[in-house]
Amino acid sequence: MTPSRAHVAPRRLTFVLLGVVTAALGACRSESGEAKHQEPAQKAAAAPVPAQEPPTELHGVGGIEGEQAAYDQSRQPAKFIAALGLSQGQHVADVGAGLGYFTPRLSEAVGPTGQVVATDINDEALALLRKRMSERKNVVVRKVSPDDPGLEPDKYDLILLSEVDHFFSDRVDYLNRLRPALTPTGRIAVTHLRAMRPPLVAAAQAAGYAITSEYNELPEHYLLFLQPAASR
Repeated sequence: MTPSRAHVAPRRLTFVLLGVVTAALGACRSESGEAKHQEPAQKAAAAPVPAQEPPTELHGVGGIEGEQAAYDQSRQPAKFIAALGLSQGQHVADVGAGLGYFTPRLSEAVGPTGQVVATDINDEALALLRKRMSERKNVVVRKVSPDDPGLEPDKYDLILLSEVDHFFSDRVDYLNRLRPALTPTGRIAVTHLRAMRPPLVAAAQAAGYAITSEYNELPEHYLLFLQPAASR
């Protein structure tokens, strides 16, 4: 029997609906697959970037004039350098200079015919000091070992120890090692917080030095001058 039109039409409609549903399901599967394929890339893009570690802060190497007003007020750099009584053409050693708080002023005090040798044991501090002093032709920046001043004999009119003697493993031994570097009239200038004066004075006396003079006009620091008590 030939089917009537009334039976054929619903079948055709059923096939059409099945086709639409199949196409829709295929599209959903395709979109779901693409989303899953892209997910790792999205996660990788969203991964946090590791933060860089901050630069290491240097300790025990002093400061730089002009960076901290309170420190400058305490150290009084202009008054301090004037108290050293330096002259043009003299040779000065800035032992344990660190970042070179006084080094530029020492350079100006001895002038182009003089020389300042700034020493330290800290590589990072020395690198920064070399950069700062690169335009000063009368400044030599030198690395030394902890127990050896590394200074030429009979050359220095003044050796400055600024807030450094407490780092010496043996103050007496270090002061003895400084003596050959002094000229016949050379002096050692020592400055530190006043509470640090007694151990330095005791070490100086044990090493055969005499206190020739002392400057007391600084807010928190002492400044005294040493010379060998007997001729060499």
